[in-house]
Amino acid sequence: MQPPRKSFVFAPAYDEKPNAANPNGRDATGGFHVGMKLWKQKYEKLGGTVVTCVFDNRQKNAARRAEILTALQRGCGGTWYDAFVYFGHGIPTGLPSAGFYMDDVGTLADAIYYYCDFNVKVLLYACSAGAPGGFTYRLADELGFMKNYGFAAYSHALDGHAFTNATVRRFPSNLGQTGITVAPAGKIAQWIKAMQDPKRELWAEFPFMTDEEIRNAV
Repeated sequence: MQPPRKSFVFAPAYDEKPNAANPNGRDATGGFHVGMKLWKQKYEKLGGTVVTCVFDNRQKNAARRAEILTALQRGCGGTWYDAFVYFGHGIPTGLPSAGFYMDDVGTLADAIYYYCDFNVKVLLYACSAGAPGGFTYRLADELGFMKNYGFAAYSHALDGHAFTNATVRRFPSNLGQTGITVAPAGKIAQWIKAMQDPKRELWAEFPFMTDEEIRNAV
């Protein structure tokens, strides 16, 4: 595994009211913030820099987007990011916690292009944003010219845990809107178990591993 040198990690500040996707009403403090904290601890311990943004998700969508993009710019300095990481709610057509939807894909793609390395890994720990033809597909399509340099975008195809959700898809790919299933063929059960093992932290490692390393890890 080649760990990221510099990460930009963002998540909503406030819990939303309980609903079907958030029955306990602790989506941010009990899920998204946990993932952010674990990421920061893990990769700073390995010598990386982690820039975090806990944005005000009580604002209107345009203000949320502006806060996130300003933090991305200010934290960049003279060193581009090689990991762009979101912990928050997702739907097939966007990242509702962050206020980014299909109409905003170009804006987000431009920001990633300006402030990230061409080999950046975009990690959207967001339910359903990785559905076929969804937000992650569209974002990766916008940045597809960077694929040969190592760029890839990941997200969850279905609803699940905030960051240990095993239904991970990688874009862009020759499979088009479906993306590539990250779980190794023939080892789905082992992949799910490894992703959910709190001692493994495979959920934070797999984007920086080769396919062979992932297969060996599960």
